[in-house]
Amino acid sequence: MYFNFGIIFAVICLVGGILMMVFYQPFWWLMKKKEMPDHYKWYLRIPGLLLMLFGIGIIVISIINSFMTK
Repeated sequence: MYFNFGIIFAVICLVGGILMMVFYQPFWWLMKKKEMPDHYKWYLRIPGLLLMLFGIGIIVISIINSFMTK
């Protein structure tokens, strides 16, 4: 098994995406203590979803590359 920077970057993307999904409310909304409309909640989760998909894509490409080079 060889050292792959792509896997490290993918794990960072996955962790960042999960954190973005969990903490989706912006800071100014938390300061006002108002309830956010439901459609805004999903709009703010989209970057986290995209970051997670990007990390999964990097892992899949790395696995395919690993099988092709053996």
